Amino acid sequence: MLGDVWQAIDEGRYADARARLEADPALLASDPGQMALGYALAHDGRLDEAREVYGGLRAAHAGQPWEHVPLHQLGMVERLARNPAAALRLFEEERALIERLPEDERAFKRAVNGYEVGVNRLALGEVEEARAALTAALADAQAADDPMTLGCVHRALGDLAARAGDRDTALTEYRQAQAAFQEADDERAAAETQALGDAL
Repeated sequence: MLGDVWQAIDEGRYADARARLEADPALLASDPGQMALGYALAHDGRLDEAREVYGGLRAAHAGQPWEHVPLHQLGMVERLARNPAAALRLFEEERALIERLPEDERAFKRAVNGYEVGVNRLALGEVEEARAALTAALADAQAADDPMTLGCVHRALGDLAARAGDRDTALTEYRQAQAAFQEADDERAAAETQALGDAL
């Protein structure tokens, strides 16, 4: 059932995703169900409701290793709300929690966090800080061998280069992002990234 919910989310059918969750009260009340609900709400523009869901999850797991996950999602909500400064504060809190985790768990989590830090710093016009965050995230994504995160980081580096007017670097980054997304079997992200390169 949860797989059907995420398929609906991936296809942009957010109301359908919520309906599927509401049809299964046990799933809806679970942490995975709440994570999916928050994601569907956030991407459907229902940001206050998403904040409430993820805030509740964070409170329920305060002081536990998993706390950083709903905290990350709260940062994502602020990014979607175009509040990059607020998002950065949350991602900085998340980074501190990640650094408390066992060393072998950190690379992937740091990569995802660093991607968000880079994207939000770029939104604030902090180009060099964005570049530093994304470069570190790229190293962590490579260490974690996670193609989806690699794709996201390369795409963000492409956006940074495009913003600076460096077409060749942007194209290189977009091509690397596209290849990573294809390896991750995310054809939609691969196609969207190809379109970014084609538009240069």
